[in-house]
Amino acid sequence: MTETNGWGKVGISVLAAAASAAPRQAGVYLFLDQNSEVLYVGKAGNLRQRLRQHAATKRPESPRDHKYDLVRRVVWEIAVSEEAAAWREEDLIFALRPLFNGNLDDRAPDLVGKDTHVPYIIVAEVAGTLSLTLEPDLPSTGRAYGCFPRLGKGMGSRLGIACSDGYTALLRLLWAAAGNGTHVPASITRSAPPSFTVPVPSALRDGLHRFLSGTRSRLADELLLAASHRPEFMHPALCRDTEAALQFFAAGPQLVRTCRLHHRIRGRVLDVET
Repeated sequence: MTETNGWGKVGISVLAAAASAAPRQAGVYLFLDQNSEVLYVGKAGNLRQRLRQHAATKRPESPRDHKYDLVRRVVWEIAVSEEAAAWREEDLIFALRPLFNGNLDDRAPDLVGKDTHVPYIIVAEVAGTLSLTLEPDLPSTGRAYGCFPRLGKGMGSRLGIACSDGYTALLRLLWAAAGNGTHVPASITRSAPPSFTVPVPSALRDGLHRFLSGTRSRLADELLLAASHRPEFMHPALCRDTEAALQFFAAGPQLVRTCRLHHRIRGRVLDVET
């Protein structure tokens, strides 16, 4: 991350200095206090413009505005797009729990509090088929992937929607590649079902493992090809599901793998504390 320092009488002077130095690119920014504790995480399509808006704050209008009195340093990270910045912002808010991100409860109500349960995807073989379940803890059987902080019902953020709806789209593709019926099971018409059992051809099982591990996304296209026998009227929806499944890959498995590799964490899964 790039950073600027400033020690004016109030944090507004720090923000003004940061706005002058910040690039006109998309990215995320963090406000830090004198002890380098994170006060606030935000995103912007134009970092310089957004920080100038913060610096133009005249007087506190809500308790959240008191962060301006405490900020002593601003750091930022450039993103390839505003969408990427939004995903990165949500990832940092979940990880860092900044004091003044008061909208955290609105973004992820089921991730707030001491009883937080972040799901793993557990894949187990049941009578020749594969069972995919979302579990808050690691069971003694089955292969685990995750954990996935943005996977679950009621996720309203961009990252949460991409992860949760995209996971359901993956289940529909698995069903379409395997069965012969034309009526999609009701359990995979809703976001992030807690469990689903589906036949998966042996030729695709390694691809499923690589997909959920975040190492290769090719499975989505392979499933679309395997579902080509479906009636023609289903094909547009299956193409949309393929795109959504790729969004899940990016927002879930790939994001977890990137985090694990960046911090040199061994093992296939992460727990929420890590």
